Amino acid sequence: MAYDIKLRMKNKKGQIAIWVIMAIVIVVIISMLFLFNKKPIAIKTDEINVQNQIDKCARDAANEAVDKMLPQGGFIEPTNYKTYNNIKVSYLCQNNGYFKPCISQHPMLLNEEIKEIKDYVEPRVEQCFLSTKQELEKRKYSVEMKPMQLNVSLGTNRIYVYINREISVSKNEQAQKFETYNVELTNPLYDLSKVAIEIASQEAKYCYFEYVGYMILYPRFSIQKFAISDSTKIYTIEDKQSKKEMNIAIRSCAITPGI
Repeated sequence: MAYDIKLRMKNKKGQIAIWVIMAIVIVVIISMLFLFNKKPIAIKTDEINVQNQIDKCARDAANEAVDKMLPQGGFIEPTNYKTYNNIKVSYLCQNNGYFKPCISQHPMLLNEEIKEIKDYVEPRVEQCFLSTKQELEKRKYSVEMKPMQLNVSLGTNRIYVYINREISVSKNEQAQKFETYNVELTNPLYDLSKVAIEIASQEAKYCYFEYVGYMILYPRFSIQKFAISDSTKIYTIEDKQSKKEMNIAIRSCAITPGI
């Protein structure tokens, strides 16, 4: 009996030893896997949130661009315009002669507006990236930044700014990567411009635009027409939802003075 008890005790100790060895082996394997597959810890971006910084910058710049464009017929720096209430209002349809319908000056207005926004926003966003990089470097972060691609598109009641730029931010063993910054703005530029294009089209065909009837069909918009010198007409299109207005200038089928 004493021999059997000793044998059992010995077997139990052997089993415990085996389990201990297996546990040690498992811990070693897990540790090795962790070491070989260790990834940098993400930086806590409480100090500087790169995504938020760039989003805000693009949003502010796009809104600023459109606020300049709308009163001036869709352009930041108009080249062919009529001054009205100290505003340079772009001609969308014009004929400098008399009795003849106007000719569209901007048949691709929406594309031109996209370029206007892109050209205005891009350098400002670039500067924001550089400022953010400098601020991070002041705080002892290492920053690598690749070239930027920026595109703009318009949609119903929307402006979209798409930015692609890879930025790698690291400090000690912490690292984080940023790449896309897509901004969506609520803005009626597209909708107001579509109305402006329709006005120019009707003026080019009929030397007239029935804006009262148009407002009945599309009550979202309020349209006013002002006749000024040299037979130029200024149309003011208001989006009732946002209270934003767009001005355009038209000179079509002008009548010679004295008639």
